[in-house]
Amino acid sequence: MLRQYRELKQQHPGTLLFFRLGDFYELFFEDAITGSRELEITLTARNKGKENPVPMCGVPFHAAAGYISKLIKKGYRVAVCEQTEEASKGKTLVRREVVRVITPGTAIDPQLVSPGESVFLAAVCGTGDTMAAAFLDLSTGEFRVTEASGTTAWERIQADLESYSPREILFPTSLHTLVAPIQSREPSLPLRASDSEDSDEAPSKIESQELDRERRQILEGGPTLTALDDWLWRADDCALLLKQHFKVSTLDGFELSDRIEATRAAGACLRYVQDTQRAAVAHITEISFFQPQDCLILDARTVRNLELTESLGARGRSLLDVIDETCTGMGARLLRNWLLRPSIRRGEIEARHGGVRELVDAHITRGSLRMALNEIADLERLVGRLNMNTASPRDLKSLRTSLEKVPAVRQLLSPSRSSLLQILYEHIDELVDVCGQIARTLSDDPPARLTDGNVIRDGLSAELDEIRSISRNAKQTIASMEANERESTGIQSLRIRFNNVFGYYIEVSKANSAKVPGTYERRQTLANAERYTTPELKSWESRVLGAEDRIAQLEAELFAQLCRAVTAETKRLQMTARALASVDAIASMAETAIHRRYSHPIMHDGDALEIAQGRHPAIEVFNDAPFVPNDIFLNNSTDRLLIITGPNMGGKSTILRQTALICILAQMGSFVPANRARLPLIDRVWTRVGASDDLARGRSTFMVEMTETAAILHNATPRSLVLLDEIGRGTATFDGLSIAWAVAEFLHDSPEHAAKTLFATHYHELTDLADRLAGAQNYQITASERDGDVVFLHKLERGRASKSYGIEVARLAGMPAPMLKRAREVLAKLELYEIDIFSDVAVSKSGATQAEAVSDGSENGVDILSQTAKRAARRKIVSQATLFDLANEHVLDELRNTKVETLLPEDARRLLSDLQSRLI
Repeated sequence: MLRQYRELKQQHPGTLLFFRLGDFYELFFEDAITGSRELEITLTARNKGKENPVPMCGVPFHAAAGYISKLIKKGYRVAVCEQTEEASKGKTLVRREVVRVITPGTAIDPQLVSPGESVFLAAVCGTGDTMAAAFLDLSTGEFRVTEASGTTAWERIQADLESYSPREILFPTSLHTLVAPIQSREPSLPLRASDSEDSDEAPSKIESQELDRERRQILEGGPTLTALDDWLWRADDCALLLKQHFKVSTLDGFELSDRIEATRAAGACLRYVQDTQRAAVAHITEISFFQPQDCLILDARTVRNLELTESLGARGRSLLDVIDETCTGMGARLLRNWLLRPSIRRGEIEARHGGVRELVDAHITRGSLRMALNEIADLERLVGRLNMNTASPRDLKSLRTSLEKVPAVRQLLSPSRSSLLQILYEHIDELVDVCGQIARTLSDDPPARLTDGNVIRDGLSAELDEIRSISRNAKQTIASMEANERESTGIQSLRIRFNNVFGYYIEVSKANSAKVPGTYERRQTLANAERYTTPELKSWESRVLGAEDRIAQLEAELFAQLCRAVTAETKRLQMTARALASVDAIASMAETAIHRRYSHPIMHDGDALEIAQGRHPAIEVFNDAPFVPNDIFLNNSTDRLLIITGPNMGGKSTILRQTALICILAQMGSFVPANRARLPLIDRVWTRVGASDDLARGRSTFMVEMTETAAILHNATPRSLVLLDEIGRGTATFDGLSIAWAVAEFLHDSPEHAAKTLFATHYHELTDLADRLAGAQNYQITASERDGDVVFLHKLERGRASKSYGIEVARLAGMPAPMLKRAREVLAKLELYEIDIFSDVAVSKSGATQAEAVSDGSENGVDILSQTAKRAARRKIVSQATLFDLANEHVLDELRNTKVETLLPEDARRLLSDLQSRLI
């Protein structure tokens, strides 16, 4: 048995082998050590007390799904090994085979997948300047592939990887150095080696290290990286595999005929799932090619910063949590996909808006639709499990009850006026034949497992009904036979009994043995009785004793026939499932629009972005205080750079985020939280907000900020929306101010990168840009001071803010009073000697003004009018000085210019006291 285990283990390196022994799955050697640790189960040993005990642990087969789920979520691969033949007398070892390999990217069981989230397996490959990626959700059969060319090909493919967030990424071993940085760890070892190893050697240490590495990757939130040998990515082999699977002679219909890298990625992805699942995966019925620019691009950083699917603070406060009113798992996944990949096609967007509009106005229809949808299961994943031979009897029952609700949904959609709802109505197949076949075959209340019995309905099979009757009526039959034998023999003490050795027999006391008929056959003699059998009893016994086995066999055969009949209609089922998912998503957006008071956005092909009384969709729901709405206007000419200043906690970041969220909601097809919105189509949302570091890669907080900003400056287009929050705050004051100034100018002036930009800052000097740049405008978040307290009005208005009220925010945060007092003193002295190096006129607090233009030698020629201030500023900038140094420099300058020999002692004391009080 252990030799059999080692052979199977060698065939599946990099996995934990769940080896079926009776009613348990057992793990041995290193797998047992790992399994006992990760699953927190007892580690024991075979051959305890001997020289080389074998570590082992096990889990009950009926509860294995929960244990496997824990391992997969930690990044392990699990090979499930089953007994593939029945044990029989004289047979010392039954045949076993690995029937399925479960990996993070190929999970389909309900315990492993979230109803509202897709689980993608990705495959990436490429040569030269061409890269490709395939994305497959095995649980539903969704299969997509893309290809990019040029010097930025890999960056574009990375953007798609971030968008689809696959749980596992396949790649050729030759791309090790390119793909490995995705996780900043070494990728896993090849799953299929091209050379064989000694079968007698236990594959322990290397595999254990590999599994530990993958587990750490998952715990860090990234995908598992799986390297496959390069020969598995041959273009001709991959093309042939795709043609055979989709039963076509050419790949032209999938737009893959001239796309070699896309074909390689798709073929490798398909081969991987076929190999790991040991199934034909027939529910993968089509593959669609998409261009990277086919949707509004939202990278992982933007998704996180905007809290689209997960909130940065308390759980359950993301945008998705606010808008998700779906009734089905497939609808929830589709809504999530629309949110993460909004459309850039105006016709498609307006079609969704039209569907939402109709259901918003039709209250009764919307309510009835949602009631019917609530009774419909996740048909997409049900079809997937059916095609993967993992469906249970209750899955078929769920499919039947779901299909019984489809006619009601279709009837409710029949009078629809919007083009999208009409199309969805036409794509919904009621599947009456499938529903009827399930109803005729399956019992009304089937068990969770096929082996539990009573799966098939009475009346379907005459043989099954007869055997069931024998099994169910065994006691009554025995009693009847016993009564007949007593009457025919006249032996009133005659008994028909059963034991495991002789089976059924007739027992007669010694005193009545003379009355026994000659047709009785003696089976056993006891001290006080004789045991007999008859041809009739033996015939009935064989039927009774084999009934349970035959019932199980017949039910398995009939259930398999039913599954095959249903899977034959996979395309019809998938078409209906996808149409129902769209109906659910549209109805969800309509429900949200009603509950949240969202309005219908107007989309256009121009560049003007107008939002009247816009609101942040999450903050207005989860904050107790009334939300203050604001207007926003952007275009690509007069208002393409909005510089927003104002107090801390005033709402600058909220304005930035809600503008982006309104655009994203509109392009996914939803109504928006605003009184009115007129929006252009944007191609990408860029965000640079918050502070974070990447110490593992040796990058400081400021380095991360600069890297993200650089990506924006290189890739933003006039159709992009850029959100910049506090650029330049992570370094010395003048460094940061200079960088922020230059970034703003670049986004304004660069013809190919002049995106619509919201720029929130506490560098009030940047407000001078509105006087210099034609497309820059100043806005401020208003606040007022009342009785020494600051009141944040959260209102966006044109103009520049004069203060940031940072010390007041520090007071609200509970800073100690002595610290606040000292901060006010320092602030007062800094303001006294404030030097605005970006203004045309430098005015001292005493009122003296000098007017002389001095160029600092830079290309822009920033003017600083005070010679003294110019010298001090330049000297201090070069030495990375702080504002404290600049303020103290004035004290030193005054001391240098004082003629000490002319001072009287009393004047000298007063001067020294004054200068000392002004030092910081």
